[in-house]
Amino acid sequence: MSVYSGKPVTIARQIDDIYAKVSDLGQYRDLVEQLPAEQREKLQGVEFRGDAIKMDAPGVGELVFKITERTAPTHVGLNAEGCPIPLKLSLDLVDVDGASTRLTPRVDIQIPAMLRPFIGGKIQEAADKFGEVFTSLFPTA
Repeated sequence: MSVYSGKPVTIARQIDDIYAKVSDLGQYRDLVEQLPAEQREKLQGVEFRGDAIKMDAPGVGELVFKITERTAPTHVGLNAEGCPIPLKLSLDLVDVDGASTRLTPRVDIQIPAMLRPFIGGKIQEAADKFGEVFTSLFPTA
C-alpha cells in the first residue's frame, strides 16, 4: 500500500463538532448550496450522497467513496466502490487547543511500484483536494 497524506488544515471548531460533520456526509448537500459561488466553484465535481461522496479525480474519472470506519472523535475512513484497485480515504482529526481541530486527509492505494512515479502526483493532488473540500465547508484558522 502506498500512502499519500494531504496537507493538514486547521479548522476553528471543536473536534466533536468536526467529527459530527465529517462522519455524516448527507448533511453537506444543503450546505454546499448555501456557499458563495466562489467556494462552490472549488467543489466542482464533488457530490455528497448520504454516507458517500462522489468526486471527479484528475486522470482517473469518477470515484465514489463510502464511509466504512468511524472512530469518534478522531477518525473517519472511506473505501472506494467499483475501483479496480484497493483505494481508501481517511480523515484523521486532532484536537489542537479545545477550540480548533487539525484535519489530515490520507489516501491509501495499492499500486505497483513501477507506476508510482507516473501516477503518484495525481494521487497526491487528489489527497490535497480532499482536504480542500472540507476547508471550503468550514472556516479555517
